[in-house]
Amino acid sequence: MTHSYPQMKIRLPPAVHAHVKEMAIRQERSLNAHIVFLLRQEMEKEKASDLALGKQSDASHAE
Repeated sequence: MTHSYPQMKIRLPPAVHAHVKEMAIRQERSLNAHIVFLLRQEMEKEKASDLALGKQSDASHAE
């Protein structure tokens, strides 16, 4: 299945790239899928934090 999601380039320090790549391999994900997973986790944390504070996050509207 092909998606037409926006693409972006990012620069990662070598140690960060190696760590994320190793974690992706361990969890049997592609590097891209693992980065998306990590970003979504952060979005959920932010959303939960905002809900606890009684405000709505812009991240809750993403996707």
